[in-house]
Amino acid sequence: MLKLFALFHLNLMYSSIAEDQRPLVVDRCYDPLLDLAEGGLPLALEAPGLTLEMLRDVRPGVLERMRRLVARGKVTFVGSGYSQIIGPLVPAAVNRRNLALGLQTYRDLLDCEPSLWLVGEMAYSAGLVPLYREAGARAIVMEWNNARKEHPDWDRRWAFHRQTARGTGGAEIPLVWIDTLDFQQLQRRVRDEITQQEFLAHWEGRRALLEGGDGFAAVYASDAEVFGFRPGRFRDEGRALQDEWGRLGAALGDLGDLADPGAGRSAGLVPITSVLDEPDGPLCGRPLQLESRTQPVVVKKQEKYNLNRWAVTGRGDLEANTACHRILAGLAARPDADEGEWRRLLRLWSSDLRTHLTAGRWQAFLDEIGPQTPPDQVFLTGQALPAPPLRDGRFTLDTGAVRAVIDARRGLVLRAVEFPGLAEDRVRGPALGTLPHGTFDDIALGADFYTGHAVVQQPGRPKLTDLKDCGSLVELVRTGGGGLAVGAQLHDGDLVVRKQIVLHADRPCLELRGVLSLPSRQAAEIHPVHLTFPPGFLDPASLAFAVRNGGPDLELFSLAGAEVHHGAPYSTLITAKGGLGATDGRVIIGDDRRCLVIRHDPAVAALIPTVRFIPQGDGRYFLRLRYAAQEIDETFVPSDAPWQAAWTVGVTFLDRGVADLVKEDLELS
Repeated sequence: MLKLFALFHLNLMYSSIAEDQRPLVVDRCYDPLLDLAEGGLPLALEAPGLTLEMLRDVRPGVLERMRRLVARGKVTFVGSGYSQIIGPLVPAAVNRRNLALGLQTYRDLLDCEPSLWLVGEMAYSAGLVPLYREAGARAIVMEWNNARKEHPDWDRRWAFHRQTARGTGGAEIPLVWIDTLDFQQLQRRVRDEITQQEFLAHWEGRRALLEGGDGFAAVYASDAEVFGFRPGRFRDEGRALQDEWGRLGAALGDLGDLADPGAGRSAGLVPITSVLDEPDGPLCGRPLQLESRTQPVVVKKQEKYNLNRWAVTGRGDLEANTACHRILAGLAARPDADEGEWRRLLRLWSSDLRTHLTAGRWQAFLDEIGPQTPPDQVFLTGQALPAPPLRDGRFTLDTGAVRAVIDARRGLVLRAVEFPGLAEDRVRGPALGTLPHGTFDDIALGADFYTGHAVVQQPGRPKLTDLKDCGSLVELVRTGGGGLAVGAQLHDGDLVVRKQIVLHADRPCLELRGVLSLPSRQAAEIHPVHLTFPPGFLDPASLAFAVRNGGPDLELFSLAGAEVHHGAPYSTLITAKGGLGATDGRVIIGDDRRCLVIRHDPAVAALIPTVRFIPQGDGRYFLRLRYAAQEIDETFVPSDAPWQAAWTVGVTFLDRGVADLVKEDLELS
């Protein structure tokens, strides 16, 4: 028998819903939903604590009705947190606060402590698992489709049973699956885009996958606000049909007949917690790793829903996330920061402030965060030195700890970066540098691949770059501690890039600092930093990268033998399919003997790094780390105001393997 459950996500922070529409949303969406629960359908509801507070303010009677239904067992309440945030995009300390304050709000307003927790926006990383465990969650709810896409060896029947998500540090948590294709069928039926017969045929097909056995599936697990109301995200949404909630109830009733003909309306619907009662077996309770090296962060729905959606698109995701990191730094420095300040930060980090946000709400957000730090503060100053002598347009700087060959004819790109303190028998070539045209036989790699340059690519227009001759414009200074900093300002059409390369003398560290300016914010891919790793410095057999994606622990991913392209385009509208959270600002790339720690400051700019790795048949490889300040998707909104992005990216050599570093990190956490 196929046992179905239904989970409705309530969210009054919904990006495209204006504040004055919230009472209307409650009347058209939440009241009819509670009517279905009163009528006997065993529904599950999930809402961030912030939505419950808003509900208390605009319709306190509806909140009280919900509380009574939860108390009577008519509704199963599923937790998520105080605010709907993207866990893999925020530091672990923020995720901890979000879960803790969410639980406190559920206790205060609903008198309940949820055992099941929905992963926020179903954006999952392994690092979140120990945080849910710390918060007391019995299980999490997560999407099946994108996790299984990266693990085609998984048995399709596992989707109908409770499994176990394996997290970092040995943490595990039971997992309830939802299937995007299933819940989108109900949305299509309610909007009359498919017939009832087509809807039931879909579920007949799902039942057939069980091969005569039992299983569970979510007939719905998405927004409540799309029935009886239209949030106004897309031009093709159309108007709400008459009595969509009645249509939804009828569809669920027919599914009951499908599960057990003649047994009544709710025969096929069970409480969502029933999934947790199934005993372990061949198809149930299997420990699974949802993430992969090609998809370190798993996100729901079609591939346009990826980490960039809440990081570098929208009306100003980069600015929003950078501001939140600055506020977090201020709170972290003040042990006396009160709960209200943390709730404010969690609200500002809401995912709904980063997608289809109304113009009025975006302006209110900007007014609240206030003016931001001038970007000129990213540059170091010191004693002015004569411009370095050029040879074939290049010059070499050496502090004893770092040696760099720099190309002034190509905008101060790094031709080669070495760490002279390394034993010669352990080093084969530079750690960073430029791979010139002809390095590889692969025609797809038939170009020059630089380190330290910026690229702006607008659809249908030539690229803008800072790869310009600056030989006579180079500024060299001696910084504190005997270091060196070289900089220049480059122009290409409307693009202005002021950049600085810093070589430290007291440690094996090089920094790239800069500010990129454009006259307005227009649709474009903006990648201010590229790092290219010449083959030879790192061993391809043990090559790996490590990163924090919202959790307390580093997550380790092997690169050996597999192509990786986190920033691959999805379509002409969606310019990148993924990225790394790097929520402590670090990406570590290395092998079993040495590694490079690449650190950016998200309080300067909350950039999104992506890894590109292509193994070659001759044992060599193409490896690059790229940072995005802006991508394009359907949430992107241009602005006529001048636009800037600043960055500080440091590269530090460590004489130990990346796996050892991850192990040390786990032991310390």
